[in-house]
Amino acid sequence: MQISFKYSSVVFAAVLGLAIVAGPQRGMAQRFSHGGGGGGSRPAPAARPAAAPRQEARPGPAARPAPEARPAPEARPTINGGGRNVGNHDFNRPVDARPAANVRANINVRDNVNVYHTGAYRGVHPYYYHPYRPYYWGPHWHPLGFFLTALAADAIWFNFNNQRYYYDDGCYYLPSNGGYSVVPPPVGAVVPSLPDGYETTMVGNDTYYYFGGAFYISTGQGYQVVVAPPGAVITELPTGAVDQQVNGEDILVYNNTYYQPITQDGQDAYEVVPGPGQ
Repeated sequence: MQISFKYSSVVFAAVLGLAIVAGPQRGMAQRFSHGGGGGGSRPAPAARPAAAPRQEARPGPAARPAPEARPAPEARPTINGGGRNVGNHDFNRPVDARPAANVRANINVRDNVNVYHTGAYRGVHPYYYHPYRPYYWGPHWHPLGFFLTALAADAIWFNFNNQRYYYDDGCYYLPSNGGYSVVPPPVGAVVPSLPDGYETTMVGNDTYYYFGGAFYISTGQGYQVVVAPPGAVITELPTGAVDQQVNGEDILVYNNTYYQPITQDGQDAYEVVPGPGQ
């Protein structure tokens, strides 16, 4: 009886040891088996497609720098007291920053081309030499210095600069040696009328009247003696003009006024020009 119990104890211990050894393996097998019976193994997951090889990223175009901000154009003054864009000047256009073209200051201008003097004024017409022929404005006109013992009854007189002058048919007289001598017209004096035969000449937009070597402007109350304006062109010079050589050209001088011989519309004429140094 005792031997049989021992034998049973040994067998039980052996079975128990085998159960202990087999237990973890069975648990491991169940861990990898599908649930719900069947004991089938879990199918392997589908193979993922191989990833395409990565292409090396190309560098993008370099970013352009932001344009430099231009300074606002300097405000310009108004023209002639008016608003902007007056007189064909468009101030709304951007200022052109181009450099100015090189300007040649010396263009080999000859001072004796169409001009006899060294000043800034240049004759309107080219120099044209022609003989000087003294001109008379009728029997009642006389050149400077002419002496009369008596004046015509209709001669008028006027006071100018504390001096009594007499005027008759475009001539001005001062008492002299018991008679009267022709003198230059006093600049600024006004006479009521001009004799027939006067001529008009334009200088710019101004109209001048010429008679007997004197220039006038109309005042509405008469004709005022003025200094001969440069640029005035007349067709006749009175007797007494003097021919002078200036820069190789013949210039006529009468009553301290310089005349350059020219041609205008095919006719001999004279243009008033400033004297040397003027």
